[in-house]
Amino acid sequence: MPGVNVPDGTDVTIIGGGIMGAATAYFLAAESDRDVLLLEKDQIASGSTGDSSAIIRHHYGDKEVYSKTARWSHEFYREFDAELGESIAYEPNPMVRYGGQGDEASQAFAMSGYDTLEAMDIPVSRLEREELEERYPMLDFDGIEFGVSDDDAAYSDGTDVAGGFARAAQNEGATVVTGVAVEDIVVEDGAVAAVETDAKTVATDDVVVTAGPWTPRLLSQVGVEVPIETTREQILILDPPEDFVSAYPDLVPSGGPPGEGWYMRPDFGEGVLVATHHRGETVDPDAYSDNPDQDAILRMVDDLDDFVPDLAAADIKGQYCGIYSSTPDHDFVIDQVGPDGCYTGCGFSGHGFKHGPAVGKLLRDLVVDGDTDLVDVEYFSLDRFEDNPEGYAGEVERI
Repeated sequence: MPGVNVPDGTDVTIIGGGIMGAATAYFLAAESDRDVLLLEKDQIASGSTGDSSAIIRHHYGDKEVYSKTARWSHEFYREFDAELGESIAYEPNPMVRYGGQGDEASQAFAMSGYDTLEAMDIPVSRLEREELEERYPMLDFDGIEFGVSDDDAAYSDGTDVAGGFARAAQNEGATVVTGVAVEDIVVEDGAVAAVETDAKTVATDDVVVTAGPWTPRLLSQVGVEVPIETTREQILILDPPEDFVSAYPDLVPSGGPPGEGWYMRPDFGEGVLVATHHRGETVDPDAYSDNPDQDAILRMVDDLDDFVPDLAAADIKGQYCGIYSSTPDHDFVIDQVGPDGCYTGCGFSGHGFKHGPAVGKLLRDLVVDGDTDLVDVEYFSLDRFEDNPEGYAGEVERI
């Protein structure tokens, strides 16, 4: 029942039980002496985390800060069971970025990522057209000059990971409550004092808002405006023909052709996930259709016919929609904002899952220490939008 396990007070309240909130709860509980409360209005991983394709990779062009947090997180994922005692789905699968023929932007992005990963000693390969055709004969490389393979990439399951973090946080002493919604953040004398929920008011010294598309609504209550756009993305799970599976047991590499707004990855050996990427219309996160549009399905089939012809006629065995919550520059916000004791992590959609452990660690460090040595967290500051509403005006190729 809502409110049954809600305490009267705590040191830190985390709002939102996706991967970012659950990871933050874990690191705060495990690496501080703070009392920690994680509140989720629905169930753990019931939002974007549960719909995530959960790709784990390191290529970010020349944005080394993301390659660093991705590597740190990937190392954590590899040791997830050993560190937390929680098993998660984890499948190695290379991800390839393509340089299009005559497409200077895609070529530059692919190669800048190659240079960054090589300098960081993260396994990476440049594959010329002939090598691509030999390695991935199921793909049609018409219009592709070369590929950059993020060789150590993998994928996982968002629900597995968020649930694992939440249970591990509880094992470290955190209180995790689902089915309770936060309605207001109470500020007194310029500092966070409490959160009002639909069950009771909880006194708290700090609040961390990791509520995905609901973050702007919550932060606006304390005078903080976060530029987040929520879009509806569409996902198909395909059942490949038996001859395709026999010929290509690894199915497909993760990724998609440059600039086309879609990507794919295997689905744990049982299918192929195909999804739109920053193609969706703006929606209300509380009122959107979970069923893909017929036009979107037909467009994805056309995309497959161009890039993976043998999958274009595959049966569809699953379909759903998820939501992205993105900043104008598609970069994260991880920052102390507004009144004393108020923190947020948001703007992750489209490329957040792979950084989940690092984001939890960064937010823990900000709350407890006021800074971090993991990366230069100033890069994720909200105030970048004060001088330029577009922020860093980054690319959207961020799966």
